[in-house]
Amino acid sequence: MNKTIKKTAALILAASVMTAFAACSSKPQESNAAPQLISGGTAATVASKAPDKQEASAPAATGDVYSFTYKGVVVTPGMDAEAAIKALGEGYIKSPEIDSCAFNGKETSYDYKDFVLFVDNRDGGKYKINTIDIKAATVDCGGIKLGSPIEDVKKVYGNPSSEEVYGLCYEKNGTQVQFVSVDEKTVSSILFKMI
Repeated sequence: MNKTIKKTAALILAASVMTAFAACSSKPQESNAAPQLISGGTAATVASKAPDKQEASAPAATGDVYSFTYKGVVVTPGMDAEAAIKALGEGYIKSPEIDSCAFNGKETSYDYKDFVLFVDNRDGGKYKINTIDIKAATVDCGGIKLGSPIEDVKKVYGNPSSEEVYGLCYEKNGTQVQFVSVDEKTVSSILFKMI
C-alpha cells in the first residue's frame, strides 16, 4: 500500500513538472484575446484611487498613475495583489514564496501568458504589486509594444523623467513605467513599478 501511494505521488509530481515545463516553454504564443484598451492604451496615465486602496475592478479618480490594463482589468503598481489576481482570474503559474533579500518580508510572482506580476509583503503587510513585466509583443502599452522603436516612446509619452543608456523611465505619483532597450533602438522590455 505504501509503495502504491509513493508511486501515485511520484506520477502526480512528474505530471505537474511536465505541465509547468510546457507552460514555461519559450515558444512564441499568440494572444487570441487582445487586451482591451482603456483611456487610450494599456499604459496610458489613468485616474485611479491611491494604490494602497484601489480595487482592480473599480478604479476611481484621485490622481494620475501609470497602470497596466489587461482584458478590462486595471492593475496599478502598489495595489492590493489579491484584488488584482482575483479580477484577472486563473491562468497563471505562481512561484514559491521566498524571503526577500531587499527588505523585511516575502515575495513571489504570478506568471501569466502575456505578463508577470511580482508581488511582496514588505514589513509583513498585505501582498502588493511591486512590478508588472510585459512579456508579449501583442500587448499594447499606449501605442508602444515590445519591438517598437525606442524613439516612438517619446512621441507617445513625452519627455521622460530620466533617460539612461538602457532606455527611458517615466514616473508619476508613486508609479513608474520603464521602456528598456538593449540595442538602444527598439523596446526590449516594458516594466511598470511601484516606487
